[in-house]
Amino acid sequence: MLTREEIIKKLGAQDFDKATQDKLLQQLADTVQTRLLEKINEKLSEEDMTHLEKLIEAGKDQEVESYIISKIDNYDSWSAQIEQDTIDELENNRLAIDEQVDGMLKATTPTD
Repeated sequence: MLTREEIIKKLGAQDFDKATQDKLLQQLADTVQTRLLEKINEKLSEEDMTHLEKLIEAGKDQEVESYIISKIDNYDSWSAQIEQDTIDELENNRLAIDEQVDGMLKATTPTD
């Protein structure tokens, strides 16, 4: 698991103020959560998902977590990999955008 500082650096946000970094990290957490739910939905049977939805609707957070862990082998490493993949994807997107901007700047900068 990456530290807060490592994530901030990977996202290129080390020069942002703390409030902006916090907002960015919250958006990242939301994105990871969404991806986890999508992957959980892919892994569980329809019956398992129905049961899980009932637990969620009842607000039984501890039981939700326990149920998911019981249904997905190596859940901790599996979910950590999804988190890492999401961070890596965002980092790669940032780097690609940086390269495009650099290329555009070079193309429009006059050379004497």
